[in-house]
This record gives sequence, C-alpha cells and structure tokens, in this order.
Amino acid sequence: MSLSSSSRQTAFNALPIELNKAIAHHLETDKDIISFRLVCRATNDAIDADHGSFWRHVFRKKYAFKEGPSNKELRRMYQRRAKMLRRGTGYDFFRGYKKREQDVVEVLRELIVDSFQGAIDFDECGRPRCKNQDRLLDFILNSKLLLNNRRAPDVRTRAERNEKEINPLLAAVKIICSSMLFEHNDLKHHVFAIEQLQRAAYASTNKAPIFEGLNLTDVNMDWIMKCLDFFRYHMMNRENFTLADAMEDLSALQKPIAWQEPLKNGALPLSKHWKGTYSYMDPKEQKKLRALPDDDDSDTYYHDHNIDEGKIQSLELDFEPERQLKWPQLFERRLHSLRQSPESGTPQGRSKTKDTTVANMQFTGTGMDLQDDFHAIGWLNALPDQCGIPGWQRITFMKHFAEDLDDVDSDNLWAYEGVVLPGGRIIVGRWWFASEVVNYNDDYNGPFILWAAEPDEFDEDVDSDEEE
Repeated sequence: MSLSSSSRQTAFNALPIELNKAIAHHLETDKDIISFRLVCRATNDAIDADHGSFWRHVFRKKYAFKEGPSNKELRRMYQRRAKMLRRGTGYDFFRGYKKREQDVVEVLRELIVDSFQGAIDFDECGRPRCKNQDRLLDFILNSKLLLNNRRAPDVRTRAERNEKEINPLLAAVKIICSSMLFEHNDLKHHVFAIEQLQRAAYASTNKAPIFEGLNLTDVNMDWIMKCLDFFRYHMMNRENFTLADAMEDLSALQKPIAWQEPLKNGALPLSKHWKGTYSYMDPKEQKKLRALPDDDDSDTYYHDHNIDEGKIQSLELDFEPERQLKWPQLFERRLHSLRQSPESGTPQGRSKTKDTTVANMQFTGTGMDLQDDFHAIGWLNALPDQCGIPGWQRITFMKHFAEDLDDVDSDNLWAYEGVVLPGGRIIVGRWWFASEVVNYNDDYNGPFILWAAEPDEFDEDVDSDEEE
C-alpha cells in the first residue's frame, strides 16, 4: 500500500529511525506490526529499512532461531508462518488432503523440526522449553487441530477414497502435538467416535500393523494416532470415570509432556523412570468386537479393563550399551526385534564412513503389575524420518516373571511393540499374549502407553540413601 502525503505529517516522521525501531520492538501482535508499518514513511522504514534487521529481532523473539538465514529470508519465513497459523484456526483438519490444510500442516511440521535451535527457555518446573512449542500450543488451543467440537464426516471426496483415512503427515503432526495437552486438565478434550477408536486399539496385528512398508520402517500413523486418542479420552475426561482422577493426582513432573531437546534419528537411550498404563478386554468380548463389520457405525462399546480402575504403573528402564545380556531366541521369534532394515536416516549414496548412528540398543526393565514384580528385556531400533520428521524409534520388549533368562517361564510371556515419539518422552503401542505361537490374524492383544516421568519422592530418597 502506498503512503499518502498526509501520512508524512505524523509525529513519527520527526523521530529518528532508532526510536521508531525501539517502538516497533515493543509491539505485541502481528496486527500491531502491520498497523504501525502503514502509519507513515518513518514507521515503514523502522520495519523494512536497515537491511530488514527488525525481522531478525522479531523472529528471534517469537521462534527458535539458528544462524544462517538472511534478514530477508527470516522476514519471508515469519510472514508465511503468521499467515498460515492465522488462517489455520478456521480449518477442520479432519483428513488433511485439502491444499489449504496441507500448507498449514507443513508450517506446523517446520516448527516441530526446527525446535530447540539456539537459546532455550525453561518452564516453571525447570524443564527445557522452546518458543516453537509455545507457538504450537497457541495454535492447538485456538484451532480445531486436536480440540474440534465435532467428529469427522463419514463422506469422503472421490480423491480421498483412494488415500489413507487421514493424511500421514497430518496424523504425525497431531500425534506430536497431542503430547502438549496432557498438562492441561482444564481443557475440554473433545475425542469423538470412541467406539471406532476402541475397535482400532484392539484390532489384530495383521489388520493394523504398527509398522508398514517394504522394510517395515514406516510408522502406521493412523493407528498410533487412534491409540493415543483412545488413551487421551480416558486420561483427560473425568466424566468417563476411568483414568482422569488418577492423572490429576500426579504431580506436574509425573505427567506426559512434550519433547525437551532437538529431534534426531538413532537408537537413543531413554529416561530411566516411566509411568504408564494398558487396557485389556475379556477375550470373548474382543472376538465380538472384531466380528463387527468395518462399516458398522453403532455405539457398541465393550468394557476396558485395568484403565477402568484408574491403574497407573511405574516402570524403570536401564540402558547400558556396554553390558549386553543374552537375548533368548524365543523372544526374538515372538518380537522380531533385530530384523534387518536399512540404516536409519542415511540417504542413498551418502558415505557411511562417519555415520555414528546406533541402529539397535538393548535395555532391561523392572516394574509391578497386579501386585506382581515383573522384568523386561528388549530393544530400541532406529527409524528413518517419518513424514519429514526425525526422532522416531521402534521399541520392543518382553515382559516376564523370571529372575534368570535361562529359566524363563514360557507360560507367562507378554510381548510389547510400540513407537517412541520424537523426543523420547512418550511411547504408544500394542501388547499381546506371547506364551504360545501367535496367530497374528487373531492375537489376544490391547493398547499401552508409557511416558517418561520424574521418580516419586520416595524413590528419590531411597536413591540418595543408597549413594550415602
């Protein structure tokens, strides 16, 4: 917009550019910046002159910043983000195949991938926090990305019928952004179609494999998203009388939280202390659930056990790369933890001589389930980027009740396979009964969720006493 001659008579024209720039630096919103820029020539220069240094300042103030881009590039990036995040608050994000929605989701992905660049902030609990996460949370709270007030329509366009139910990139972004909601008990967590989520959560392994693709390294984003929504429904809505009260009783340091560091590929050690829960169903009811037609839209819902009593477990995982334990062949036959796959994150043709990415990492664990102490042993496997986002890992482990791996009770084995979300703070996946040869078309299974947590105060006191 051209500036009229009358605008040149404003008081700002009498001020030095340094003072106008100082005023601009205190503007709170993008709307204020636009209005200030249009007041007169002097305010316009305060925004756009001086080689665009204002845009570097405002970008660093609002987003994670890494050296490299020019001021012009930062201005273009800032304005694009502002435009997409503003427009996106009005979109539904049901399936993610509309061009306008894809444009917004790509910006959300950019904020995720570029997080924790440069200076890092800390929240009130002393945990690392990134400006990009603040922008993502602002968008989540003001949009329909995760807090929609109506369910997705059953009718799909002709183009959508040839695609997955939801665009994998949209699902991946929703999964990662969901990790930011568990701290907010005051929100109304609209999770619709819980009947469909239950059917997905208890589907047989062959009907809903967690990993797909030629090399089984592509995460089934649709299933992980539905499984996470299933738990969010139970963990965050008090009217369900399942897990919400138990979640509220947890301290802020023991609830699921978002990632706290830059995202990178590889089999990376996770936290030691974890909390989590799982759900199971009466075997006869599970068969009835699976017998329902895929197009059945009834409100048939079967009882979820364990979570109905608000049970949250504690688990400890130990990662000691130097000390590798025996890996029983029986466990490998059930879990396929060490199946061969291309090296994670290594583009074709790139030299591997300096690649230090760890492909597999063994770990052990201990915990308590139904008053019984159990042991676990398993593996982390590196995964390549998923939908352009790094940091995903595959996790598999066998839960058993033997003190010695040479004397494992094969009558009481429970296998776990899941996805470690980028940042290593949340794991979502499937358990199944593994004492017998498994028919993956009809395996007895259910969903589980784990999240990294600070140890209980009692555990901290015990650790300090032992050190003394």
